Amino acid sequence: MNIAIVDDRKTDSDRLVGFIDTYAEQHRLQWGAMDRFSSGEEFLGAFTAGKYDLIFLDIYMDGITGMETAKRIRRADHGCRIIFITTSPEFAVESYDVSASFYLLKPIEKNGVFAALDRCGLQDAERTRAVEVATHFGKTVLPVHDISYTEYVRRQVLIHLKNGQDMEVSMSQKDFSALLLQYPWFCDCIKGILVNFEDVDKLLEDRFLLKSGIQIPISRLKYRNVREQFLEYSYSKVRGGQYGGTAY
Repeated sequence: MNIAIVDDRKTDSDRLVGFIDTYAEQHRLQWGAMDRFSSGEEFLGAFTAGKYDLIFLDIYMDGITGMETAKRIRRADHGCRIIFITTSPEFAVESYDVSASFYLLKPIEKNGVFAALDRCGLQDAERTRAVEVATHFGKTVLPVHDISYTEYVRRQVLIHLKNGQDMEVSMSQKDFSALLLQYPWFCDCIKGILVNFEDVDKLLEDRFLLKSGIQIPISRLKYRNVREQFLEYSYSKVRGGQYGGTAY
């Protein structure tokens, strides 16, 4: 794993490197490159897509801020993990927009760094979560993170996947909902429809706007609870915490 640290304070950077090295020793890991940069401009001058697996970014820096640096990273590389370092949590929601993996507050502490590195590994494990469903072609194991949203149509569950494909499942809505609603990033927002928060672009006044452009209505009676669930998910994700007992 190649790591980049972008922080204009050498003392903070030194402290972070020490914690990362300690983590590697305790877990018997070997890093690849660990490059350090003192500004967003310096980092972007050396950055290419795929060069780094993990990037620690200080938000408050002279010149290009860490948030702007992250946005430029995401234009070219959607796979690397970004961990923000800052003295204030005010950018928590904005960091969600660039798919940050964790949010570390200064002064940096060992437990926080260890939790951030643990979480980067947990995300890989999360991608393996799956449910077994019955289709017209037999039983299929479906990764839950592949699902965008589902709807109950003509006594069958129609699963809409993030890649644009659809899948029909021969199950009752009650039984299928029980499979997905055990995961806190799924929501029963209106009768017959389940939405994966991971694929939501925006929460509007009466509906979700998905990343695909599709709009999913939210029941007026459920709106308050749905909104609270979505906001809790969003804040937990950017803070690197746990939501419903599940690490993000």
